[in-house]
Amino acid sequence: MKGRIRVLVVDDSLITVQTITRILGRDPGIEVVGHALDGRRAIEEVSRLDPDVVTMDINMPHMDGIEATRAIVRQHGTPIVIVSAYAGARSVAIQTMKALMSGAIESVQKPSGEIGLDLDMVAAEMVAKVKAAAGARPRLDQTSPGRKASLPPGGPSSWSSAKHPPIRLVAIGVSTGGPSTLERFVPRLPSDFPVPVALVIHMPHVFIPILAGNLDSTSRIRVGVAEDGEVLAPGRMVICPSGVHLEVTADMRTRLVQGAPVNGCLPSVDVLFDSVARSLGGRALGVVLTGMGRDGARGLAAMREAGCVTAAQDEASSVVYGMPKSAVAAGGAAYEVGLGDMDRFLSHVAGAG
Repeated sequence: MKGRIRVLVVDDSLITVQTITRILGRDPGIEVVGHALDGRRAIEEVSRLDPDVVTMDINMPHMDGIEATRAIVRQHGTPIVIVSAYAGARSVAIQTMKALMSGAIESVQKPSGEIGLDLDMVAAEMVAKVKAAAGARPRLDQTSPGRKASLPPGGPSSWSSAKHPPIRLVAIGVSTGGPSTLERFVPRLPSDFPVPVALVIHMPHVFIPILAGNLDSTSRIRVGVAEDGEVLAPGRMVICPSGVHLEVTADMRTRLVQGAPVNGCLPSVDVLFDSVARSLGGRALGVVLTGMGRDGARGLAAMREAGCVTAAQDEASSVVYGMPKSAVAAGGAAYEVGLGDMDRFLSHVAGAG
């Protein structure tokens, strides 16, 4: 991207608009080009100004941030960073998650409620996430959960028929853009999916049970938050809680491990993948999906070295082609798979159907 990142600030509080404008305007790489006080006006301003990024409040008059996010992503593909007061207010956290599943890229928590007092406390985070979002490509899936997208040329024939041991587990890592990405393929997995799925996603702790609940309500497989020592069961996805690492044992149980961040992440995809390589040998499938950074690249390479089937989401369908690109560059990904084919790839390798 050439020049400064052009940002539209959307919030129904003019004080918050002024504060966000001041915070972002201090960075020489960012220019605030306009603001809107409700979602309807935000859509009009995106059409008029064509910003690189939008910061979006949730609770606003006329049209809320969820509906505005969905419309802006569908019509313009503009990256959106949600700025909302989701800590301590489950209803706002649920709404923020809906916005993330509707195509928003990231979220920033207002420290002091709806009126954005003390936003300077999260100034560095806001600037970093706006800059990261500027390189993202949000998408909305127009396909219903039960409908199969068309196969690209080659289709499953490009997923080698080479022999591999029976798969006992699917391990997945995802970060930025994860909620909307998961919503596009997890509901299409069959109810009789023959192996467990273990997932690490980089998200604040307040969102993990909400994400699990949303996916569970829309999916044919069962989805829940991982508990320490639980037996991994076919047809069930477990999501690692924030603040701990997730490992898988040889007897197919979860282990939640206290520890320092790895690759700056807690939980870390590398920790999950390394444990799978140790515990299951080649009897697993590892997948790296959209996200910033390189978490999962080393672990996916370890899984491939152990004989596992490994894959990364392709660039064309990734919201942020950071983690998948790093996994490919490190030699960890045997396959690159588009998101529209991800459910069939997992079923193909796991032997579903």
